[in-house]
Amino acid sequence: MVGCHLSGQQSYTIRQAYTADIAAVMQIEVQSFDAGIAEDEAVFAERLAEAEGCNYVLENADHAVCGYFTAELWTAAQFTPSFFDLGHSVRDRHDPAGTTLYISSFALLPEVRGQRTADKTSGIAEYFFSAALDYITAAFPQLQRIILLVHEDWHKAITIYEGQGFTRIQVLDNFSWFAGKKAFIYQKMTPY
Repeated sequence: MVGCHLSGQQSYTIRQAYTADIAAVMQIEVQSFDAGIAEDEAVFAERLAEAEGCNYVLENADHAVCGYFTAELWTAAQFTPSFFDLGHSVRDRHDPAGTTLYISSFALLPEVRGQRTADKTSGIAEYFFSAALDYITAAFPQLQRIILLVHEDWHKAITIYEGQGFTRIQVLDNFSWFAGKKAFIYQKMTPY
């Protein structure tokens, strides 16, 4: 578990996510994504059950979950757009020996977004994202790369990913789950 403090009274802790966190994760999901993009509860339940060691939450000082990070390990060397389908089966794709980490979702409650750490060296979102990756790459040393998919209009998320060393490797035009908008696939090679 890792903690950080905001410039103020609030402190946060990062810990592994559990099935008991589903209600809080779903609250964050519906506040973070449009209805056509938000995953349903069954998908998150499967992620937590099947991809052990790949899912983390951000808790405030009151132990309320205010952010989540979910991922899965893949063995595939090449990806088609269907790999990124909303509601895809983690059970069918996740392999604990996989060498590619796919970050399936990352979100924080609106009131946490934009807040900075007490030392003002990074935002809470950047800190959480980086710490979750550190935990996962330590637990799965075979990882060779990390990938994620992002909507073309999610500029703040793109800034976080690029700030963490991710580079855009592919553009999916008219991505079906993004109402015909572009989706960008980002990648980072490991170790980083």
